[in-house]
Amino acid sequence: MATSQAVESFWLQLTKSRLLTAQEVKAVADELAGEGVDTDALAAKKLVQRGLITRYQADRLLEGRSRGFFFDDYKLLDLLGIGGMGWVYRAQSVSTGQTFALKVLLDQLKQDRGLLARFEQEVRAGQRFKHENIVRTYESGNAGGLPYMIMEFVEGPSLLELLRMRERSRLPWQQACDIARQAANGLHHVHRAGFVHRDIKPQNLLVDHNGLTKILDFGLSMKKDGEDGDEFSMAMIFGHECVGTAAYTSPEQALDSLTADARSDIYSLGCTLFASLTGDTPFPYSRTSEVLKGHQSVIPRHVSDMVPAIPREVGDLVAKMLAKNPADRFASAAEVAHALAPFSKTLPVEFNFSRILAERNRGAEEKLAELQKRQRSASGAASSTAKLTAGSSVASSTTAALPQEANPSAPAGPSVIRRGGFRFEKPPSITMKQKIESVAHSDASSMKAINSGMVLQPFTGGAAIPLVKDPFVIGRRGDCDLQIQDNAVSGRHCELRFDGTAWTLIDLNSRNGTRVNGALIQEHRLKLGDKIIVGPSLALRYTHPAKESAARWATRVRVGLLVVLGLAGLAGLAGLVAAGLWMWGGRG
Repeated sequence: MATSQAVESFWLQLTKSRLLTAQEVKAVADELAGEGVDTDALAAKKLVQRGLITRYQADRLLEGRSRGFFFDDYKLLDLLGIGGMGWVYRAQSVSTGQTFALKVLLDQLKQDRGLLARFEQEVRAGQRFKHENIVRTYESGNAGGLPYMIMEFVEGPSLLELLRMRERSRLPWQQACDIARQAANGLHHVHRAGFVHRDIKPQNLLVDHNGLTKILDFGLSMKKDGEDGDEFSMAMIFGHECVGTAAYTSPEQALDSLTADARSDIYSLGCTLFASLTGDTPFPYSRTSEVLKGHQSVIPRHVSDMVPAIPREVGDLVAKMLAKNPADRFASAAEVAHALAPFSKTLPVEFNFSRILAERNRGAEEKLAELQKRQRSASGAASSTAKLTAGSSVASSTTAALPQEANPSAPAGPSVIRRGGFRFEKPPSITMKQKIESVAHSDASSMKAINSGMVLQPFTGGAAIPLVKDPFVIGRRGDCDLQIQDNAVSGRHCELRFDGTAWTLIDLNSRNGTRVNGALIQEHRLKLGDKIIVGPSLALRYTHPAKESAARWATRVRVGLLVVLGLAGLAGLAGLVAAGLWMWGGRG
């Protein structure tokens, strides 16, 4: 094999991986050597360009990994994501060559009876549904003690990903109505089978190039008759009496999801349609408790008032789907689909799926980094100064779900608070890392930033966070200036930049967005007192302690002067009244 020493290890890893046969590896290695390819990175790039391996596979090979590319009878092509229960891959059947989505339970969770029951429930529910608007579940199995399921692979973004591609994060109203109409048709099929999905949201709707919409993820679904009554028992035993996603959950589901029926899914679909039409959720509050209370008691704005181009009739339909009382909503998902039909238009969807896959891989890497950190924390192996990069976490964790690479350490679960019937996670933990460079190495902008005096004050209390450098980065990664331990926050979520007089907040293409005073922003010049919301859960007030104190003192002085003047005015008025009465009495 005519290759340089620099690239020889790469060809060795590729041969051991079994992604190509030894003869295929030798042939392509000799050919690329003749073209002058002398580095492993360039060799990997050439193979990806030729379609011989995927970018996901190339990255793993470059990390020195030769195992973990196969699971049972499937070759793993791409990592589509990682959720609370397991990994999802784009996989190819070795025997048939067909492409599927493969979901496998995390090795660390296979002893968790609650999550194992939920995984098996998702398999059972998914195999029942055969409808064009539902992602099919074809089969399930177990390899090396790990349960998995084989599902239909949809080449397209989720509705959430589609919204992020759009200007102002919203869709043309005809397209938004059509996606909701198709989802309603799928839900009608689910409801007729006696199931309630219980987690309808933009993340769980996939849209392909032709605009065909499909519902996925039946991990929280529940059958409402006695046939699968064990699911109710499972929910009671393992604490699933309140489930779903706060921004999209119905009022009754937030209180007790076991009693929620098909009309609860209609409410969640209404929240999803609201987000598609307006670019925001009905209750875009920073705290989960506020969101859940909003579902209970706050009437959201009419979408036609928010976006005047939307017909009033469409806004009325959304309002009916979002009625607080289930009896005031549409009686069935079929009625929803029928009502939306006149306003719907199926439109082709343009997207770069390779770019979507790259974004999903980045998101998975960030989650993997967090999972690795939790594992080390749980096992006591992590030190206070340990650092994990996304790349290293993938190298050590990507194949952790596979039998030959199993990791027995289970991640620590989120802390949960229960108050007044509501169930929500504790506020995210915040770690401040002040990184002030020496004066000799700071430019003028950084010097002004350090001396600006502005701080971020958490609404939940605690010490103020000084803005000490420019730029000031907020995110979940360990190298951020303000580190937020919350899975809903992106690795590098947003940053603040100083121009010498004021700070500007810039969203860094985060997954859950950055808000100022409730509105989603891409870039916003901050003003004293602005409320910054990072992701769905962290609220910070942009302020200057000295200026705020001076402003409060000035306000007190003004109020005092007004009181004095008011009292003086009243005294004068009283004197005039007394004089008038005296004069009147004298006349009498």
